[in-house]
Amino acid sequence: MAVVAGAMTTLIAKLTTLLMDQYKLQNGARGDIMFIKAELESIHAALERLFEVQVTDRQVKIWERDVREQSYDMEDIIDNFMVHVETHLLGKPHELKGFMMGSLSLLRRAMVRHRVATDIKRIRRLVNETSARRDRYRVDTIVAAAKTETAIDPRLIGIYGEATKLVGISGPKEELTKLLMESKGTSKNKLKVISIVGVGGLGKTTLANVIYQQLRGQFECHAFVSVSLKPDLKKVLSSILRQFSEQGYAWTETWCAQEIINKIRDEIKEKRYLIVIDDIWEKSAWECIECALIENDRGSRIITTSRVLDAATPCSSEVDHTVYKLQPLSNDNSKKLFYKRIFCSEDGCPSELKDISEKTLRKCEGVPLAIITIGSLLAMRPQNLNQWDRVHNLIGSGLEKSHHVENMRHILSISYYDLPAHLRACFLYLSIYPEDYNIQRDQLIRRWISEGFILGEDMDALHEGGNYFNELINRSMIQPTYIDSHGRVHACRVHDMVLDLITSLSNETNFVTALGGQQSTYHPNRARRLCLQNSIYDHTIRKEKMKWPHVRSLIVFPHATNLLPSLSRFRILRVLDLEGCQDLKSRQIEGICDLFHLRSLILKDTNIGSLPEKIGNLSCLHTLDIRHTIITELPPTVVHLRKLVHLLIDASVKLPDGIGQMECLQEISLVGINKSPNFLKELGSLTELRILQISESTGAWHDSYENTLIDSLCNLHKICDLYIHGCKLSAGFISNIRCFPRNLRYLSCGQLSILPRWINSFLLSLSTIDLILNVLRQDDLHSLGALQSLCCLRLNVFKIEPERLVVGTGHAKFHWLAEFSFTTNAMGLIFSQYSMPRLENLELAFKVRETKDFDIGLEHLSSLKVVTARIDSRDSSIFEVQNADAAIRRIAYMNSNQPKVHVIRHYEHMIRDEVKVEKETEEEKEVLSK
Repeated sequence: MAVVAGAMTTLIAKLTTLLMDQYKLQNGARGDIMFIKAELESIHAALERLFEVQVTDRQVKIWERDVREQSYDMEDIIDNFMVHVETHLLGKPHELKGFMMGSLSLLRRAMVRHRVATDIKRIRRLVNETSARRDRYRVDTIVAAAKTETAIDPRLIGIYGEATKLVGISGPKEELTKLLMESKGTSKNKLKVISIVGVGGLGKTTLANVIYQQLRGQFECHAFVSVSLKPDLKKVLSSILRQFSEQGYAWTETWCAQEIINKIRDEIKEKRYLIVIDDIWEKSAWECIECALIENDRGSRIITTSRVLDAATPCSSEVDHTVYKLQPLSNDNSKKLFYKRIFCSEDGCPSELKDISEKTLRKCEGVPLAIITIGSLLAMRPQNLNQWDRVHNLIGSGLEKSHHVENMRHILSISYYDLPAHLRACFLYLSIYPEDYNIQRDQLIRRWISEGFILGEDMDALHEGGNYFNELINRSMIQPTYIDSHGRVHACRVHDMVLDLITSLSNETNFVTALGGQQSTYHPNRARRLCLQNSIYDHTIRKEKMKWPHVRSLIVFPHATNLLPSLSRFRILRVLDLEGCQDLKSRQIEGICDLFHLRSLILKDTNIGSLPEKIGNLSCLHTLDIRHTIITELPPTVVHLRKLVHLLIDASVKLPDGIGQMECLQEISLVGINKSPNFLKELGSLTELRILQISESTGAWHDSYENTLIDSLCNLHKICDLYIHGCKLSAGFISNIRCFPRNLRYLSCGQLSILPRWINSFLLSLSTIDLILNVLRQDDLHSLGALQSLCCLRLNVFKIEPERLVVGTGHAKFHWLAEFSFTTNAMGLIFSQYSMPRLENLELAFKVRETKDFDIGLEHLSSLKVVTARIDSRDSSIFEVQNADAAIRRIAYMNSNQPKVHVIRHYEHMIRDEVKVEKETEEEKEVLSK
């Protein structure tokens, strides 16, 4: 549904653009467009109402499918004539030479206008048909009825399962019981909250219920309630009151929520209570329920379960709260559960089925719901290898239609239908990736942007894409696979059972057609996004001889490079993504310059050595990514790409003259100014630039370049990220920039003599600073500490004046700093109390020989999680290095958070061996005496 709504939003925006004066449409055509726009807005409103419920009515699904396909068709029509209009109707008369050329141009314009009028009438007819079917299928009536339906919770079996029959639950049960009931000292009677968090189907409800049944006798009152996706909070609160109370309260229906909350508070104010609040989805629902659950100093306990990490966090920071991330079953417990479900015995598996059983279990990855679902499916099949192998291959394909698999999808789909509209398309897009694929965060975000799933300013879109990615992780819908030392997730993967759900939904909505993979048995004739995954399964593609006339996006994975069809088949292609295709040949991208609708061209990590000379024909191109290729020079026609926003190149690629004509450009990088001598002068014309990276590694920097660079930077008022390194800049370079961009968020600059004074001008924007300074003074720390948006600070300092500086004096507390890296000779910082209250990652680099005092106030950093110390061992004895290592660990231990400590010793081969030195000295003395 979100896919259709998103397509409709794009279509309405394009119709609005067509009404602008520059297109000079005839009055009749303008009237038709206004009618179409109004009708589509009405259809879009109906789709949004449909989005709020999970409708299973067949007629409504057919209408939704038709709306989706027709919206795509309408957008194709509009895009086609917009390209024609911009090419022919908006041409500049002075560019035409001679009477014949002018006459041909007028004739061409008349033909295009006629085509536009014809196409608009065709769109109007399609819209009328869609509106008529909406009335005929009674879509609005069915949606209204669906809102009042109450479905049976498919997880009820988890609540009523017998504890003695459960597998692998004893360990988590003991851990949670210990966390829940053990208290020390004065905290014994304090309210304690335990949040069980994990992906759907992991057994959170079952575990919470087992603990509840075991412990509820130790409490004066107790309750177990399920909140679910779209809760009726009055019913939930009424249920809590009835379970807590001995009076019953049968007539709470007429009470308002506040009355029920007050009754609950009165009921439990003198009682020790236990409550399980199961299946929380929204923070707002938990906040409402939390109002009723008072801290009464009776040792009460609350257990919450959620798939969403942030949803069940208590509002008050004073509450004793622990997040328990439920882990999947171990391999042994997975086998026990699997074999018991199929063979009614833990060791009943025939030897010929053991290998396929273990392969199938690996796909389940320890998730009990997946193990039981696949086990139930196999229990109904003959016990032979071919049948079991077929089931194994169907996992993740989205094609299996058995009752057990459909039930599992229904449970997992609750997470999908809880997603906001903007995240549903991003989630479905994950179906392009093969099974067990390691998905790179930055690549995924750029692909989302290329597909139009993230709207808004381009640099804001990158930031917003990061938020989307993090939200999917917090909702346990994707699994992080690589987390750096600062806690940032750089890669993820999709659980096979979740991939099965995504693929099933994708097939249902014609969202992605994936060919060449294990699940590539679905070939809609009107594919919109085509993904080629693997040439091992090339028979599925060899059969496809169609021209793919409706494909908008073509994504090719490295193992399917040889399956790339001729690009002439894809006349309306918007996205061509060939990232990582090392075997790609230049002949395979012939004809690329005829793809006039192309918006995103990704050739990153390929062995392409040059771009076609006619690349400038791609007038709609928005993103060109040729990083990590063997391209060394851009063709001159690239400057004709007037709509290009992202030019992602290796910094050593030579730029052509005229780059200043690309007025939409927002991102560019360059190494080696001597290769593109006019770049610095033309730079000032790129007034839309947001990201600029300039490096000079060849030593060819001239003093004359500096003034030119300063003049250009003064014109770039929208710069957000500025990176200048390797250039031999004068000490006053930064200070000479007269009017620095006010939106600067990231500043990384080469060696400066002092911190520039204008740094205070960016109180509300600067979030990341990475500088090399000759001198750092106390006033500099005041200036940096006052920056209200500063989240990441990296300083490499040669000298500190005076020898000890205090961090966090006065109002300069570094309130929002989360990451701090400090490199110097002698560690000369002291962290004062209440300084850097949000700092989680601290990295210190210093010379052992020059650092004498390690008492730097680390205990005052109240949020510290990770300390990394890089110690320079040169000219130090082994004893000095060991003492420095121990000192870092000691001061970190003094911090109440007990942060993780990483001590990295550099230049260990240069440590002085004191025993060896002393021995050599004695030998020298002996030689001299002789």
